[in-house]
Amino acid sequence: GERRPKQVRTGSVSAVVAAVVGARLASLHELGTVYGLEDLWTLFEIHAVAQHNEYLAAKHASKGR
Repeated sequence: GERRPKQVRTGSVSAVVAAVVGARLASLHELGTVYGLEDLWTLFEIHAVAQHNEYLAAKHASKGR
């Protein structure tokens, strides 16, 4: 089988912050000034659910090929 490339992780911010900022749901500035910790977790949940649903849709689509 083909080997997957090693993933790089953030070192200066948490994985949750990186996921939310990387998904462009909020900027780092907004997380520090506008949104609170509960908002961060809500945004992360939104992102995680969307990613999971995209994965399931892609998996379902690949079975139909």
